[in-house]
Amino acid sequence: MEITELFFIFLGAAVLVFYGGKLLLFSRMLFPKRWFPLPEAFFTSMGEWAVVTGASEGIGKAYAVALAERGMNVVIISRTKATLDQVAEEIGEKTGQRVKVIVADFSQDDIYGEIEKQLKGLSIGVLVNNIGVLPTFIPSKFLDSAELDTHEYRIFQRISRFGV
Repeated sequence: MEITELFFIFLGAAVLVFYGGKLLLFSRMLFPKRWFPLPEAFFTSMGEWAVVTGASEGIGKAYAVALAERGMNVVIISRTKATLDQVAEEIGEKTGQRVKVIVADFSQDDIYGEIEKQLKGLSIGVLVNNIGVLPTFIPSKFLDSAELDTHEYRIFQRISRFGV
């Protein structure tokens, strides 16, 4: 073998190793669950219960189901008791986790004491604040609302006091 032949063999091997490493690093983005798996007890290590507001349908319901599937007991909060009871039954049957139902209308200011009483003593590790409360009924850009600081922030602060 000549020296040029050996040079090109080593150069090809170096290029192959370089791009193989790049492909391996790229696979970390394609398969993050394989590269960085969450431990089984990740969510429950923060607390036994998750509180999900706006959990009667849509994204809130999906959050409640997903957290229950990961081993957390779930407190679901929304306005309609009948829908909440259906969701609670569905989560209980599907996951076997405990589900607590709290009926609350977050447009009212006098509901927080009752929520606090019902959450008392629970080890809450996760809060999903998913309530859809508009600061005004007139269509406007959400962040331009004058009541934004008082209404949404106040709701979040009151909920987050309950052990989260």
